[in-house]
Amino acid sequence: MSDILKKISETITETGKSVGEKTKQVGSAAKLNAKIIASEHSISDNYTILGKYYYDTFKDDPAEEVAEAVNSITASIDAIAEMKAQILAIKGLVKCVACGAECPCDDIFCGKCGAELVKPEPPVEENAEETAEEETAAEEETVSDQDTTSEE
Repeated sequence: MSDILKKISETITETGKSVGEKTKQVGSAAKLNAKIIASEHSISDNYTILGKYYYDTFKDDPAEEVAEAVNSITASIDAIAEMKAQILAIKGLVKCVACGAECPCDDIFCGKCGAELVKPEPPVEENAEETAEEETAAEEETVSDQDTTSEE
């Protein structure tokens, strides 16, 4: 009976050591994975910094291989600026070109820095006649599409 208890005790001890070793391995692997992820984030951040530096330095004359990406970034930056200006106009504000403060459109000078505010150009109104012609053409196209669909 004592032999059986001794074997059970040895088995439990060996199993405990094995589990402890596996736990250390899993913990070590998890730490290494965390370090890998941190390094990958660092690489990604540095790629971003490098890309922004390249864009800022060569946006006017990019290498042929990256010209499409540079032009796409420029178009996106311009579109974002236009949308931000539209938001300010909706809110009845104008952005100070000197300090960036948002000021009411009615103000002549910036309330933060005192610089003269540049008023946005009013949106260009479409000619009512051209708008009506475009709407008529669009309606005719819709009717034509519906006729084609019903014939199938």
